[in-house]
Amino acid sequence: MLLTALASCIMLLIQGCAVQDNQQNATLEKKGTEETCTYEPEQPDMVQTTEETTQTEEPQKLREVSELYYAYHCLDREKQQIYLEMLDALTGIESGVHLSTVDKSILEVVFSCVMNDHPELFYVEGYQYTEYMTNAVVTEITFSGTYSMTAEEIGQVQLSIVQRLRDCFAQIPLNEDEYNTVKYLYEWLINNTEYDKSVENNQNISSVFLQGKSVCQGYAKAMQYMLQQAGIQCLLVTGFTNGERHGWNLVRVNGNYYYLDPTWGDASYTSSGTDTASQAYVPSINYDYFLVTTDEITRTHSIEKVVPLPVCSALADNYFVREGLYFDSYDEAKLALIFDSDAVKSVGSVTLKCDSDETYASLVQNLITEQNIFDFIDKRGASIAYTFNETQRTISLWDL
Repeated sequence: MLLTALASCIMLLIQGCAVQDNQQNATLEKKGTEETCTYEPEQPDMVQTTEETTQTEEPQKLREVSELYYAYHCLDREKQQIYLEMLDALTGIESGVHLSTVDKSILEVVFSCVMNDHPELFYVEGYQYTEYMTNAVVTEITFSGTYSMTAEEIGQVQLSIVQRLRDCFAQIPLNEDEYNTVKYLYEWLINNTEYDKSVENNQNISSVFLQGKSVCQGYAKAMQYMLQQAGIQCLLVTGFTNGERHGWNLVRVNGNYYYLDPTWGDASYTSSGTDTASQAYVPSINYDYFLVTTDEITRTHSIEKVVPLPVCSALADNYFVREGLYFDSYDEAKLALIFDSDAVKSVGSVTLKCDSDETYASLVQNLITEQNIFDFIDKRGASIAYTFNETQRTISLWDL
């Protein structure tokens, strides 16, 4: 039976952008007798998907997929099959690939899952699908990726990324506590990347590993790529902060889920727009958003739920808990040990985190307002710099 191509629609990939990044506007253009449209999809948490499809063949047996890929395992069987078909097409840089569905309403969410699971697809800009109809009934959908590079260029970039990470992974603490691995890669990423909205390819990992500059999307995907290479499950999460699009990570560490925002951990981002004198007191790495709970991340981040996300409530591998900098009361003995430690003396700074507003208020009152900080630091008559993060209940002190 003769099939007639009805229409072809290009969907632009909408990913989290760095805070204050510019948004790309959609356009409409004509190509011959076919109408090709580009548009912004609905917000992922508003997408309505169709669960019922007509099956004319026995369902294929799905291949096993690693638990590293969180979004895949949140999908039902039908969407998992389409996920794999899209992934194969994008990995092979293919076009016109037959999909095992005639329901275009599920393509957007499945494509988002593929991209949120696979940071190595740095060359994928979006996708195009074509519906074929017979007697006004859709009989086939084909899928094509839209790519920013040729196959040769992709291979060159992949090789450069491998070479860039070789030294990093030579020193990574693998086969140990996963906390140490995540912390090492988080610090490596921040120490080797500068926040820069003007850099090319800032929405993917190539800007990080090839140019050492990126924005939130690049940071989050690079963090995800390295963690997956280390065998740790990590998902790209997108949403909004301060009304602007943003990207960060969900990561499983020692069996528990946490949120992690590497962009907000980088002083080159957090000190942006502040005066030079203020920047002198900003630590190079901020741990306020390193392995935090759902409650903590949602105070400042609004999450787009493309797939269901776990409620993160564990504290065991939060940076401040692991490093002994977490307080549930004003504890003079604990403070004395911290300020007398070699770690604090060597860097001359420390950040303390509190479990509640009451504990936070108590530490601020005692250490800052009443200046009891000088009971632990032999610098009376000198000045000590400090700053607060009331949202995360942290107190940072410098020039100790």
